[in-house]
Amino acid sequence: MALIRPALLAALIYLGYAVAFPDYVGTAYHVVVLSVIAGGAVGLWLLKKILDLGEGTAKLVLELAFLGGVAAFVGYTMPQKSGKPPLTQWAEGARPTRDSARRGLERLGADPAGPFASKVVALFPKR
Repeated sequence: MALIRPALLAALIYLGYAVAFPDYVGTAYHVVVLSVIAGGAVGLWLLKKILDLGEGTAKLVLELAFLGGVAAFVGYTMPQKSGKPPLTQWAEGARPTRDSARRGLERLGADPAGPFASKVVALFPKR
């Protein structure tokens, strides 16, 4: 569980960017960033084992720092057709909508009208 939780949460962060900002480009980037996330999760697990943190607050702080780093890294480096990464677009006022979420799910190969995907799309504002 100590390895799976941060890895799954980091993957959810990546998928969140991929769905919310579907105009991404660069296949090599996505292969590398997923490898970096997986390697980072293993590195975090090893660090927690070496430091023998147990179940304390330090363990939670390390995991939150890792997840924050993943969110910042992906948000500021994911290449987009516009040339601006997702967090820069967000800072300039661009917000993901249900239409962009539908396109993002389609790019990932999911049916936006499916039962699970429609719930994901409903999380986004209409405009």
